[in-house]
Amino acid sequence: MTSRPPVGVHPPRRLIAALVGLAAVAVVAPLAVAPMPYLWDVPNHLARLWVLLGYAKGTPVAAMYQPDWSLAWTNLGLDHLGMVLGQVLPFDALGPALVALSLLIVPAGLIVLNRALFGGPHIWHVGLFLLAWNFIVVGGLLSFQLGLGCALFAAALDTRLTGLSRWRRFAARAAMATGLMVVHVFGLMFFLLLLVGLDVGRRRPPVEQPIARRLLVSRLALATATCLVPIAALILLAPRLPGAHTLPGAGAQFKATILQFPELTVLEHLSIMLTPLKTYDLDADLLTVVAIMALPVYALVRGRLQMHFGLFWLAVVLFVLCHFVPSTLFGTGWIDKRLPAMAGLMWAASVRPQLPATVRGQVLVGCLLLGAVIARAAFIGTVWSGQQAAVRDLRAVSATIEPGSAVLVAEHFTGSVSDPRAPLGRYAHGEPIFRHLPTLLVIWRQAFVPTVFSAAGKQPLKVLPPWIELAVPEGGTPNLDELDAPEALIDFHYLADWRRRFQYLLVINADLPHAGRQIGGIPGIREVAVSPFARLYRIEKP
Repeated sequence: MTSRPPVGVHPPRRLIAALVGLAAVAVVAPLAVAPMPYLWDVPNHLARLWVLLGYAKGTPVAAMYQPDWSLAWTNLGLDHLGMVLGQVLPFDALGPALVALSLLIVPAGLIVLNRALFGGPHIWHVGLFLLAWNFIVVGGLLSFQLGLGCALFAAALDTRLTGLSRWRRFAARAAMATGLMVVHVFGLMFFLLLLVGLDVGRRRPPVEQPIARRLLVSRLALATATCLVPIAALILLAPRLPGAHTLPGAGAQFKATILQFPELTVLEHLSIMLTPLKTYDLDADLLTVVAIMALPVYALVRGRLQMHFGLFWLAVVLFVLCHFVPSTLFGTGWIDKRLPAMAGLMWAASVRPQLPATVRGQVLVGCLLLGAVIARAAFIGTVWSGQQAAVRDLRAVSATIEPGSAVLVAEHFTGSVSDPRAPLGRYAHGEPIFRHLPTLLVIWRQAFVPTVFSAAGKQPLKVLPPWIELAVPEGGTPNLDELDAPEALIDFHYLADWRRRFQYLLVINADLPHAGRQIGGIPGIREVAVSPFARLYRIEKP
């Protein structure tokens, strides 16, 4: 590994710009074939934005949910962006626009930071678009994705502030840190880690020398203090902190709110490390790993890999640490996936392969990288296009639901999240990506669904009485076996006396066989509409 100067032979800037532009178009191309982006949390986010933007006024939903921006001071990146774009875009275009910006902001931030570190455009920038698609995006954690992209831009800007006085730079960093905290608290954490890597330096610092060691400690302490300012303000001043919904009396308790660690298996921890690149299918994801790693590894072997020492080795440390953090903490899930997501982006920004040494060879590499981006986008488009049938089925069976109705959602479960009978993308690495689709009924039918995100400290949405008795601030979906199971009340308190409290039962994932209790064995319901993915039943009152 070396920091030797570039070989001095580069393709024309316009050609690199064209390849980068084509890669950007390819990344967002799946949105052209899928009116509803097939990302786990996105339907739930859209239901919340529909209320925040005022579309609920004059409908029964206005008596169910109410915007309340005092409830959250962080995790608001998607909400604020949605409020701005929602003023100029029709609502049907808002979801695709938010997803497109969330996809593009990360590779754009990587390119800007890589240029700040190594200078000028480079063929490697085409390959950075392979990181636009990752498990954070598939999970629909768009505020976190926006926070990651913003942190990369902020770090690139920080490299331009070296000429400022110490305290002016501190103020500039604190301002950027405050903005990032509003977008997402983990975006602020990523910014701090990037500052630490940048302050360590492009080359290994001579820490064996006392003066150099003291200088490094001083820089790192200042960077840390910069990011602690908004955190301290959040803790001291915010009415509700993230995780407030897990406190006694704040709502139902369920598995997602307790401390959990991932399974201690090799496959599980390898899967965690794949977070920066994995999407819906392991084979496709491994091909992407090969595509993005091939050039840096080859450059390393040939001694032509430029790298930023601080960022590179901090990324390695994060990849190691991600195996020792919980998967769930303070009501927030996927904690174990946050560090590897940061590590992957930090690694990609910290390297620049300088091969091959001819313009023709570099153009060939650029075209191969673009081909990999297009192939990845085609795979995503195939998954999304196939899953639009589930969205259509859901909309069709819900057409007769009266506005103001309460809809209980349950699902079929075959007994395995890797069942080969499941359509491609229905589950992604064991996660049920379809699960939040029913929250679209808030928009389509102005109906109540228990699982619209309303966690105090994270979402600016309040559930109003008496509906709050049926709501959970975040959570999963019961399966048919749990509808009348007393032990299921721990996770789904609204199942108590559900036949009296709800008007409809909506069964999803219905095109896969349920491993346990069959729908015919559930008393007190009458079939209303049937489609492959979804089935609607009217609940007969006792």
